[in-house]
Amino acid sequence: MKKKADEYLYNEAIKYLGKYPATKKKITEHLKKKIRNKKIYQMTIFPDDIDKDELVNNIIIKLDKFKIINEALYLESMFNYYTRSLFSIRKIKNKLYQKGFDKNDIDEHISIQLQKNPKLEIEILKEYFSKKNIEHLGSDELKKKLFQMSFSEDAIYNLIKE
Repeated sequence: MKKKADEYLYNEAIKYLGKYPATKKKITEHLKKKIRNKKIYQMTIFPDDIDKDELVNNIIIKLDKFKIINEALYLESMFNYYTRSLFSIRKIKNKLYQKGFDKNDIDEHISIQLQKNPKLEIEILKEYFSKKNIEHLGSDELKKKLFQMSFSEDAIYNLIKE
């Protein structure tokens, strides 16, 4: 019975990853949702005596071992996507956290990116400023708009100073 449940969950994880890139947390949530599904088929392969959390953890370990999940690469990809989307650093952190990345991994990655390019947020802000055509706004309106977009006070000050 355990082998059948293990095989079912592994196939569900692979199916999910075929459609969407995902973090370990997202895959865990997806598999637990599949286990909770009340269909009779699921009830037969997930009897009450099986430790369902252990089963899901084993699947995650197997996916990690076979390098099917690469969170570091996915994190880098999403960070670059959000940077190109002209999101502030604070907003990028929130988006990555919502995607299911570990907070420490996010903080570490962003700090590395900021070490490589200390003016990253200012560059994003300049690009945002030129693309969104907001030069006509007065100083106070501009500050308000940029604060709403979660840009840091320091970056906004540097942009206005220029």
